[in-house]
Amino acid sequence: MAEITYRQVQSELVALAAATKAEEQAARERFARITAKVVEAEAAYSALIRLGFDPLSGNDFQSVGQALVGQGEKVAAAANSAIELNGLAITAGREIEKRHGGIDRAVASAPVPAANREAYNRR
Repeated sequence: MAEITYRQVQSELVALAAATKAEEQAARERFARITAKVVEAEAAYSALIRLGFDPLSGNDFQSVGQALVGQGEKVAAAANSAIELNGLAITAGREIEKRHGGIDRAVASAPVPAANREAYNRR
């Protein structure tokens, strides 16, 4: 069985939290892009109507706009989920630090050298 140290757990958690933060940021950026496309589609649709295009062309254009709005809603849900999960990862990191970080620092800064673990395990 492989052993893992508190430091390794903490550093893994920091890496995972950073990954969730990156996912959160990517979701936010995608949401911003989709929102900008929705605004563009609405402006183009309004121009199409003002120019008096036939209703079928207007319906086609409206379908594209609705697809973009649907994507925006799904991306917003994904962004909210990423934000929530990132918050949970950060909270978990703080809890590990609170519960175990003090132990790790105390052991690392103890004036007494650590015991020989092999000797204990062979008893």
